Amino acid sequence: MKPIAVFTLLMASAAFAAAQESAPAAPPATPAVDDVLARFVQAVGGRAALEKLTTTTQKGTFEVPDFGASGPCEVDAKSGDKTLTTIEISGYGTVRRGYDGSAGWSDDPQGGLRDLAGDELADMRRSAAWNSPLRMKDLYPGLAVKGSDKVKGRDAWVLEGAINDMKHRLYFDAGTGLLVRADQEVKTPDGKGTAVTYLEDYKPVDGVQEAFTITFSSPQLNWNMKLAEIKHNDPIDDAKFAKPAGDASKPAEAAPKPADTPAKQ
Repeated sequence: MKPIAVFTLLMASAAFAAAQESAPAAPPATPAVDDVLARFVQAVGGRAALEKLTTTTQKGTFEVPDFGASGPCEVDAKSGDKTLTTIEISGYGTVRRGYDGSAGWSDDPQGGLRDLAGDELADMRRSAAWNSPLRMKDLYPGLAVKGSDKVKGRDAWVLEGAINDMKHRLYFDAGTGLLVRADQEVKTPDGKGTAVTYLEDYKPVDGVQEAFTITFSSPQLNWNMKLAEIKHNDPIDDAKFAKPAGDASKPAEAAPKPADTPAKQ
C-alpha cells in the first residue's frame, strides 16, 4: 500500500473513533410491562422467598410533620389479605385501621369506629393485598409503560394504570428494579389531586427486600413512617384483624384528624 493511502486510512480511522467517542449513548430500550414486573419480583427476593411468608409485623415511628405529632406504630399483616395498622399519636390518641380479608374498618378518637366503604374500602383492599409484587397486574388493571422519569435523581421506569377513572403510576428504579414511588389520583373538595408515596431504605429481611422508610403526601395530609424492625412468620390470630365490638372513644376536641393512615404495601 502506498504511503499516502496508509495515511488516508489512518486519518479516516481516527475520525471514526473520535465520532464514536463523542456520540451520545443510545437510550436503553423501553421494557415491556411484564419485564418490569418480573424484575421487581426478582429484586424483592424472588417468588420462592415471597411465598414462604405467612405474616409480617412492622414496628417503628409514625410522624405527621404538619401537626408536629408523632408516636409509635405497628403494622400487622397476614396471608389472606388481612392487615391492621395501629398508631399512637401524642396528644391525640390511638388510630387503628383494619381489613379482615373482606371488610375494612377505622377507629380513631375523632371519627370513632366506622366501616370503610367506596374508595376508602377499595384503597384498603388493595393495600392489604398479600404478596402484592406477585399480583401487580390484578391490583392495577391496564398497566402500560409510560416511559421513564427521575425519582430523587435516579432513573425509573413508569407504569400507569387506571382504577375507576383514577390514574395510578408506579415508578420502578431502573438500576435496582425496586418500586420506589407510587402516585395515585384522589378526590378532593376542589376536584382531583395526587397522593404520592415514596418507598426508601430497602433492607433484606429473611431474603425479602423491605422498605424501612415510607413517605406519603396528599392535598389533605402528609406523613412518614420509619420502621425499626420487621419480622416475618410470627403467628398472628385472625381475630386481631376483625372490627372491634362496642363504641369507639369519644371525639377529641381541637385535635388534628390524621387521615389516610397506611396499611401493608
